[in-house]
Amino acid sequence: MKSSSLVPVLLPFAMLSLVLAILTGLVRLGWAIPISETAGQHGALMVGSFLGTVILLERAVVFKNRWALLAPALNGLSLPAFLLGWPVVGLWLLIVGSLGMVLMTYLFLIRYKHPYYYLLFGGSVCLVIGHVLVVKTGFYPLAVPWWIAFLLLTIVAERLELSRFLPIKSWQRLLLWGAIGVFLIGIAKPFHGTGQGITGVAMIAVAAWLLRFDMAVKSLRKAGQPRYSGTMLLLGYGWLMLSGLLFALPIVFPFVYDATLHTFFAGFVFSMIFAHAPIILPGVLGRQGVFYHPILYVGSVGQLLGLLIRTLGDWQGDSVCRMAGGLMQGIAIGIFLICMLVIIVRKRLYFPY
Repeated sequence: MKSSSLVPVLLPFAMLSLVLAILTGLVRLGWAIPISETAGQHGALMVGSFLGTVILLERAVVFKNRWALLAPALNGLSLPAFLLGWPVVGLWLLIVGSLGMVLMTYLFLIRYKHPYYYLLFGGSVCLVIGHVLVVKTGFYPLAVPWWIAFLLLTIVAERLELSRFLPIKSWQRLLLWGAIGVFLIGIAKPFHGTGQGITGVAMIAVAAWLLRFDMAVKSLRKAGQPRYSGTMLLLGYGWLMLSGLLFALPIVFPFVYDATLHTFFAGFVFSMIFAHAPIILPGVLGRQGVFYHPILYVGSVGQLLGLLIRTLGDWQGDSVCRMAGGLMQGIAIGIFLICMLVIIVRKRLYFPY
């Protein structure tokens, strides 16, 4: 049995983790949903149980060995652990899964030695550090910068891999590596002191580099899926720049912390998910082609509009606006997932091989 044949068994754990993460996020915004006992695990569910499992599945499929699926399987089991009220068990499962990610990226690194594999390896290490800090201290804000580092390094690595044939000069690549170096310095320093400002400046620099040198702009010239993905990428880079500005500048408003984090996680990261899902999902599921239909704009753009409303509510201290924006985000992500599922099923019916 191929490893890809086991992916449909494991992928639902990631999708259910996303659903629970959305629901716990709505509880934290003030919506009365009867899952308040797991609301404190919102970050671990979103970053670890959902994003960690999806990225592990993507890596494991490349290995084409069933043993490689052990890491995403253990990582995915964090979901039932959190649901059963065993947060420590859930966090330890995330640590084991993220250690599996470190091993996989290290094996890629020593085999291929491409520069972007150093970023994938470094991002995996940051994920482990974030999970360990939560287990050790029980204080989630200490893990947040390391989770941000995991996702930023991973996404930049994937963009570099996809853009490796573009005519980018050596000095232009050095600009990106310099920005990433500054970013890591900011993460390593006391984050809620000087580290936060340094990290924010570096995030702005990375966003500016991607806006200038990534292939997203060229994708806009093409119709269909390339234009859709290019649009989502450019919107995501804009959200990354805004998050960097909120980190870097001494801006104070009622819910600045919420706005700073979610412009990164819900703005930048989810834009990347929306952009890459039609391309990456076929490979993860062992299928050929691209899972795209224009209806995907409804969920992806709707989520970003909801985030914009929520961010404005953060700025104004308007709880109704924040709750409405958060609910719109959750519904839009649900629409996106349903649309993706329909597209996958239709592809399977018409193209079974």
